[in-house]
Amino acid sequence: GGRRRRRGRTIRSMGYLAYILLVFGASYALRYPYLLGAAGVVWLLRRRLPDPYLYFKHAGHVRRLKAEIAHNADNVTARRDLAKIWLAKRRPRRALGLLEEARRRDRESAELPFLLGKALYEAGRAEESLPLIVEAAQKSERQMYGEAFLVAGKALRKLGRFAEAEDAFVRYLTINSSSVEGRVLLACVKRALNDAAGAKAATREALETFAAVPRFRRRAELKWYLRARLMTVGL
Repeated sequence: GGRRRRRGRTIRSMGYLAYILLVFGASYALRYPYLLGAAGVVWLLRRRLPDPYLYFKHAGHVRRLKAEIAHNADNVTARRDLAKIWLAKRRPRRALGLLEEARRRDRESAELPFLLGKALYEAGRAEESLPLIVEAAQKSERQMYGEAFLVAGKALRKLGRFAEAEDAFVRYLTINSSSVEGRVLLACVKRALNDAAGAKAATREALETFAAVPRFRRRAELKWYLRARLMTVGL
């Protein structure tokens, strides 16, 4: 019993260590203000900088997949899997060539046009992405929990085609009703269409959805929850 109590106290003490480190870090940064400036630059460029965690996580897998492709140029699976890693690492342009080659070798796949369309959208080529996303949805609208409709909605919104984007987001939420992101984006296009009541309802549903999602998913949806909170005060 005593040992268990001591272990509990140790764990609680370690939990407070984060606060202590935060205080020391803030003190150090105030002594060297340029570090705060550097941190701000890193934050602004976070989408362009490689994620060190993902780099080390996928480094061995990337090497293996590259070797498999070099050994067998017709290996569609290796090309697809490597492209998925580049997409996860926010390097869509690196994924494009792999997906184009994979698609030339497998025209029946519903996943490949979706991934290629997603890569085109994330590379800033929204107009080109749409035919591929539509093709993927026609082949299998429920793959990846309807994500083809989510990407299509984003592309249409970027192109200013808000009524079509609204339809895409509604279709996505019909398949994936627990997406906070989908509801926030739906609220955004309803705002753009001057549907204030609809935007308000979608924002409220986004907040309610966040409260209901499992804890392990909340980190991924936190950005969209905060966006919904800002929208409730008109931002």
